[in-house]
Amino acid sequence: MSPRFVSSALALLFVCGEGREESGELPAVVKTIAGVPVRNYNLARAAPTLADGAPAAWTKWILVLKPNVSDSDLQQFCTGSLCVCALQGHPSIRGVPFVSVHCSENHMEQVLLAHPGQAEFIEPNIQLNLVPAMPAPPHEGQQFKLSASWGLDRIGEPECSRRGEGTHIYVLDTGIYVQHEDFEGRAISTLDVSSGTPVECNGDLNCAVDRMGHGTHCAGIAAGKQYGVAKGATLHAMKVISDQGSGEYSWSISALDWVVSFGERPAVVSMSLGGAGRLSSMRTAIDAAATAGVTVVVAAGNEQSDACTFTPAFVPSALTVGASEASDLPAPYSNWGFCVDMYAPGSGITSAWIGSPLATRVLSGTSMACPHVSGGAALLLGEHPTWNSGQVRAALLASGEQGALANVFFLVTDVLLSVRDAPVQVAHDEAVEKPGLSGTPVAAFCAMVSCVSIAAGGIAGFCIGKGLAPPGSGRSHSGRELLHTTAKEMVEEPGDQ
Repeated sequence: MSPRFVSSALALLFVCGEGREESGELPAVVKTIAGVPVRNYNLARAAPTLADGAPAAWTKWILVLKPNVSDSDLQQFCTGSLCVCALQGHPSIRGVPFVSVHCSENHMEQVLLAHPGQAEFIEPNIQLNLVPAMPAPPHEGQQFKLSASWGLDRIGEPECSRRGEGTHIYVLDTGIYVQHEDFEGRAISTLDVSSGTPVECNGDLNCAVDRMGHGTHCAGIAAGKQYGVAKGATLHAMKVISDQGSGEYSWSISALDWVVSFGERPAVVSMSLGGAGRLSSMRTAIDAAATAGVTVVVAAGNEQSDACTFTPAFVPSALTVGASEASDLPAPYSNWGFCVDMYAPGSGITSAWIGSPLATRVLSGTSMACPHVSGGAALLLGEHPTWNSGQVRAALLASGEQGALANVFFLVTDVLLSVRDAPVQVAHDEAVEKPGLSGTPVAAFCAMVSCVSIAAGGIAGFCIGKGLAPPGSGRSHSGRELLHTTAKEMVEEPGDQ
C-alpha cells in the first residue's frame, strides 16, 4: 500500500474521527493586539535571533481590514503614528482590503486603537519562495525518451484549435525575459514589486527583469509559441520574487490587488510560488481575485507532502495543480491530497530561458505543471471571455481526462489537464465557490464518504459505526469531485494564535 494512500486514509480518519472539536481539548490561547486577532502568530514567534541570542521583535505585518473600508481609510491608517504602511490595496475598486505595516506590536496597538472596528485580522508578513525546480526522475529520460513537447502532446495541445487570443495571463514570479523569441512580442513588463514598492512598468524592458529564469520558463509553458499552451495569449510579467529567489507575501498580495483593480480582462493569474503554513491574508487576496472573475492557478508544491498545509495551495478558490510524469504517475516530488484539484505534466518540461532570445532549459516541478493549467484556462476564456472563475474551474475539471493517473488514492483527484477540442457544458451561473455541505463539517463529510469503501471497512465503515452516515454505495468521478472539493473547503482557517 502506497505511503500516499496510508496518509490520506489517516487524514480521513482524523477528519471523521475524534478531531479537535470533539476531543475535549482546551482551545489554544488567542493572541490579539488591541482586540484584533493575530493569525499565525507562531510565525512571528519564530523570528530570527539577535547577536546575543535573544529573539528579535517582529516588525512586519499584514493587516487585513473589513470589506467596507475605502482606499482613503487605508491611506490614512498609519498617519500620525510610528508605523510605516508600505503596501496597500484598493478596496474601493474591488481590490484587496489590506495594508502591510512595519512597526512593533506596541506601536501597532496604538494604530489599531486609533481606528476602532476597521481591522479584521493581523498576520505576520513572512517570506515566500519559488517552488523550486526538481531533477527529473532517472527513468523519465530513459524508459520514455521524452521529447521537448511531451507535455503539450499529453494534454492534447496539438489537437486544439483554440489559441487564447484576447486573454491575459499574469505570471507572478521572478519576472519574464520578454525579448525571448518564443513570446513573439506578446510578453509585457507590467509590474515589479520585488523592491517592496509596486512599480508599474508600462512595457519598460528594464522593469520586472527576470534574472533567475524561473518566471520566463513558466511563462513559456503558459503561452509560448513553441513550448506553450495558449499560443495567442498576452503574458504579463509581475515580479514578486527578488533576484535572490524569495519575497514577502505582501508583495504577491499587492500584485493580486493590482490585477483585480487595474488589470485587463479576461485574466488568469499563474503562481508557481509559496511556502509552508496557511496564510489567511493570501486567501483573502485570492478570494478577491476570484470574486472579480480572475482565475487563479497555483502550484501544489514539491515537498512530497499534503498540499493543504501550504500557501497558496490550500486556498479553495485557487485551482491547485500537482505534477505528473510521462508515465501517467503523480511525480514523486509533487505535493498531494485533497487540496490538489488536478494534475498536469511537470517532469522534464522544456521551455524558454533567459540569456538569449533562443535559450531553453528542461526543468521539473509543480512550477511547470501550474502554467500548463494557466494556459488551459486562457484557452477557455478566449472562447468564453465573460466566464467567471467558477465556470473556468468547472470547465477545466469537466474536460480533464478522468482516471488518467495511476496509483492515486480514490478520494484524491486523478484528473489530468486536457485541452483537446471538445464541447464543454458549464452552467451559466456556475458559482465561484466550490460546492459545500450543510450541517456540521464532520457529520456532513462522513455522510458523503459513506459511498466509499476502503480496505477492511475503512472510512465508510468508520463513519457508519459512528452513526454519522447510513450504508451507501456507488463510485463516480462526479461523486469523487464533490468529496474532493468539500474536503478542500473544510481545511481549517489558520488559528488566531
